[in-house]
Amino acid sequence: MKPYSSVSFWTVLALFVVALPTALIAQEEDQSGTNPIAFTFDFRMYAEAKSSEGDNSSETYTFEHRVPIGKVQLRMRNRIVNSTVATPGGPVSISGFGDSDARLLYVPHMKGKFAVATGLEGFFDTASQPAFGSGQTMLGPQVFGVFFGLFGPQTLVAPAYQYVFDIAGEGDTSRSLVDIFMLYLAPSKKYWAMLNPQFIFDHENNREWSQIDVEVGAMMFGPISNYVRPSVGVGNDRTYNWSLELGLKFIWR
Repeated sequence: MKPYSSVSFWTVLALFVVALPTALIAQEEDQSGTNPIAFTFDFRMYAEAKSSEGDNSSETYTFEHRVPIGKVQLRMRNRIVNSTVATPGGPVSISGFGDSDARLLYVPHMKGKFAVATGLEGFFDTASQPAFGSGQTMLGPQVFGVFFGLFGPQTLVAPAYQYVFDIAGEGDTSRSLVDIFMLYLAPSKKYWAMLNPQFIFDHENNREWSQIDVEVGAMMFGPISNYVRPSVGVGNDRTYNWSLELGLKFIWR
C-alpha cells in the first residue's frame, strides 16, 4: 500500500498524541460530550484516515455542530474528502466536498437510570464528485435506549437501531444499523474510554458486515477535549479494512 500523499493527517496525529495525556484541569461537570442525550452546544472537528482494498485510501475532515432547540437537538455535519484511488496508470488523488447530514434528536422518556431517545436523520447528496458520496438523498429514523450505571457508577450503555432508505437520487437503499455504545467515564470526568461495535445489514444487496470502534479521550482545558478512535471492518462485505480518527471537541452548556 502506498503511503498517504498528504502529510496533513499525520501532522494532526502527532499533535493529538502529544496533547491526549494532558488533562490540565478537573471538571466539576461533564463536558466530555460523551453522553448521547446531553443536549449541549457543540463544535467538533475530526479527521479520519481510512484504508480499503488495494491502494485505495481516503482522508475525511468532518465539521460538526450540535445545537439544542427547545426539547430537541439539531446535529449537522459537513465533510471535505481527500481520496487516493488505484488506476491502471497508478494511484490518483482527488479532493472535494462529501455528503452532508443533519439529525433531530428527542428524548421522550427519561426516568432514573434509563432513557429512550428517538431521532430522524437526513443524508444529503452534496458531494462535489460521485466518488465522495452516495448519489442519493436518504432518511434514517432511529431509536435507542440509554442505561446509566449498568456496569458501575461511571458507565453508560446505549443500544441503538436505525433504518436508512432513499427518497431521491440514483439507485435504491434499504439498510439497517445496529449499534451498541459502551462508555466508561473516569470519576474525575477528565478521561474516558469507549467500545462501539456496529452491525450493518444492506437489505437491498443482501450484504452484511460489521465494524468495531474503540475510543480514548481526555479533557485538555476549559470545555476543550480530544480523542483517538481506531476502527476495524469485519466480514467479507466490509467497506474498509481499518481507519483511524482524531477528534477535537468544544462543548458548552
